Amino acid sequence: MSAPVCAPAWGHIHVDLPVLRLPMPGSELIPCTGCYQLPIVINAPEDPVDRAVHRWFLGHHGAFLVWRFLSASLDRLIREPDSQLVRLAALGYDAYSVMLAYSGSCSREVYEDVIRPMMMAFDPAFSGRWARDYEPLPGLLRRARTALGPVAAAPLSSASKANLLAHMEVMRRLVPCGNSLLRESGRTQVPTTDAERDRFDEFFLVSRENVCLSRYRAHRAAVLSAIGRDLEEHPLRPEYSDTLRTLVTRL
Repeated sequence: MSAPVCAPAWGHIHVDLPVLRLPMPGSELIPCTGCYQLPIVINAPEDPVDRAVHRWFLGHHGAFLVWRFLSASLDRLIREPDSQLVRLAALGYDAYSVMLAYSGSCSREVYEDVIRPMMMAFDPAFSGRWARDYEPLPGLLRRARTALGPVAAAPLSSASKANLLAHMEVMRRLVPCGNSLLRESGRTQVPTTDAERDRFDEFFLVSRENVCLSRYRAHRAAVLSAIGRDLEEHPLRPEYSDTLRTLVTRL
């Protein structure tokens, strides 16, 4: 059984969320027999600014989980080209688009005044490029599309392109000048280091460790349920809730 939820060892807690415990990319979950029984509770704050910060962190937790789902789906699709697996991987990209929209749903003012300074204070070059779980996805996507061919890969290609547009839309709205912290730091040409990948995990309250299957599923269910409840109470687009509900049925 993996370790229970507890406060992180680091001290930059800006949101009341349990630490997301994940294995390293490519590492397997520990088989178990439903050993994890402690409840995982995630509640959204009422204050609008606090809710925006909460969404930034919780939406990234959702993204970490979707990245893992996408990696497994694409890897299987490369080995077993199949129309059902194509739809499953496409669903993963649709779910990632939801996480982008959800985490980036704050106003530009809140992003500029609260969230961006928070990241800059943590590391002046802080960047999504440091996300170790996302790093293998572009390569896996290319390999999957090659294995399938353009016709069979069409749903996957459409979903991945829509995901790119969703990312660009969030960036245009929150950072209209286009200057990321990484670009402003002058380090865009410097390869990502393991220390930076660790920093990305640390900021978003992610701990890398051995995790049992039931512990992982419990936390995944809690994250997706919390996002779903928040979207029901404070909707963005109707299709986002539909996508999450579909994802939950396919996990």
